[in-house]
Amino acid sequence: MSFYYPLGLLGLLGIPVLIIIYIIKSKYTEQTIASTYLWELSEKFLKKRKPVSKLTGILALVLQILAIVAASLLIAHPVFTIPNSANDICFILDGSASMNMSSGGSTRFERAQDEIISIIDDSLGGSTYSLLFVNDGVSVSFEGVSDKQQAKTNVRALTAGWTAHDCASAINYAQTYFDGNRSAVFYLLTDKEYQTQNVTLINVSKGENNFALSEYGYKYTEEGLCGVGKVISYNADAALTIEMLATVGGQEQKVAQTAVEVKKGEPADFEIQAGDIEYTSLRLRISDKDALAEDNTVVLYDGEKSQDRKVLIVNALEDVSYLRNAMLISGKAEVEVVSPRKYEEGSFSGYDLYAFNGYTPERLPVNAAIWLINAVDGTGSGSGITFRDMQVPRDETGPDSYYTPQYTSGSSAQEKLLMKGVIGVDVAVREYARYGVPRSFISLMKVGGDSLISAGLNENNDREVVFAFEIGKSNLGMLVDFNILISNLMNYSIPSVIDQTVYTCGDVMNVNVVPGCQSIVVTTPSGRSTTLDTLGNDICEFNLTETGTYTLSVKDNRGEKSYYAYACVPEEESRSEGGGALLLTGERENVHSDGFYDSLLAFFIIISLLLLADWGVYCYEQYQLR
Repeated sequence: MSFYYPLGLLGLLGIPVLIIIYIIKSKYTEQTIASTYLWELSEKFLKKRKPVSKLTGILALVLQILAIVAASLLIAHPVFTIPNSANDICFILDGSASMNMSSGGSTRFERAQDEIISIIDDSLGGSTYSLLFVNDGVSVSFEGVSDKQQAKTNVRALTAGWTAHDCASAINYAQTYFDGNRSAVFYLLTDKEYQTQNVTLINVSKGENNFALSEYGYKYTEEGLCGVGKVISYNADAALTIEMLATVGGQEQKVAQTAVEVKKGEPADFEIQAGDIEYTSLRLRISDKDALAEDNTVVLYDGEKSQDRKVLIVNALEDVSYLRNAMLISGKAEVEVVSPRKYEEGSFSGYDLYAFNGYTPERLPVNAAIWLINAVDGTGSGSGITFRDMQVPRDETGPDSYYTPQYTSGSSAQEKLLMKGVIGVDVAVREYARYGVPRSFISLMKVGGDSLISAGLNENNDREVVFAFEIGKSNLGMLVDFNILISNLMNYSIPSVIDQTVYTCGDVMNVNVVPGCQSIVVTTPSGRSTTLDTLGNDICEFNLTETGTYTLSVKDNRGEKSYYAYACVPEEESRSEGGGALLLTGERENVHSDGFYDSLLAFFIIISLLLLADWGVYCYEQYQLR
């Protein structure tokens, strides 16, 4: 046995002081009694009890000495060493969405935390504690903590997330830890079944019943708006009620409901007819209570997220109908066509896209998308590209009278969006201009090393598309790919802030930086706000880690507007199924460090009992003196 604070034993000096006090204290006590026969009679009985009265004084001294000894030991904080008994304990804690399921007033995650804390409390001092947290990836929450209280505080600080993640992904971390310490003890706390080796599985699931919506949406019928989707009950047959709520004039109200009979594990279709209503958002929800409310609801937002598109074509060529029609049909835009002279004489502003066809102004507009088509008389200040020369075919009448460019197939997300749906029919180009194009531009069509169609951010930080040839001197305008390509380029040049409004937790939301954008702030369902880095970027990414509605506040030269997206619980987490194998390879060893027991609770109890006994002796003495 050793002591944390040996100086606390100086309290034992109080023992001789207590004995001296008992020796020198006065034994005389003044009593007032009645001179009657009854007193004389009672004195006979008192004399019989005098031997016991003498013992009470000695007993009180002994009790007080023992109390001083216990108090001194308490202050000194004794530590009892127990050889080869301490463990290095590593916890693997599941923090996926299904761990938020609740029953009996506690969630699965809270029960897992209680299990960990119980294991820590039952372990001997000298043990160390580490925790691998599986939530939006695998992270080391803490490692090698020897203080029990600190370890428990760290555990309580964790919260389950809303994404889907497999605990088996922690195998590399755990195996590395096990290879470094074959005596370490591992616990996996989850709500799914895993095959384990050298790991103790603690399943905190209670088989809670859960319902969920899937494949949701809405459509318009002859009767008006109709909500559609599927509903599932994972653990038992159920009779469920599906409700539709609409936000009208800023107020949410229930507009329809329907009842659905659901068999265990089998999706059941539903339709809710709401009639002819005007709305800004729709909410579908299961009104019945279950273990996880977050997958019982989904919010759908309408097409007002797409901003109006105003396009100005400055045309210097004979025919621009092919380009205008493609923009009207594929781009769903309001298109105006003017001549270069009218453009130079007038004042044109407020357009989302300026398309210069065969003509380029000296200075390009700012805070708007730019298309430069066959810009051979200059590329405009701020375009970022430079004209070099014209390339004409070697033979104007033979098989080499046209160039045959090839579409590129890039791997980036932006390139895939720009080429989405393009079939790749052969294109023939009569002549083209060679440009010096920034490396940051994406090339969509090339002849050799020359880019014929490219897109990127210009020097004004605006989105720019460059056609290095006159569309009328190619067969591109007559191909089915033309409308598809123009639609993709329109979506790139004048993008909606977000391409969809319903996501799954764990998805990455692509946020388009619209022309003239000054700032984009994303506010999560929990109220956390993040300002996206829009400088030099045409697309920003944001990880969706919470379930609920995200608000995007976009500020541009026209003002500020809000957009909304909803993130749902992953379907596999609603099922609460999964699991796999978490096998730590290698032979275990039993080499432990010395543990210790340092609980002071026993000393508090002993001191309390001694003081209580001393008080009892004192009360007895006082009773005898009556």
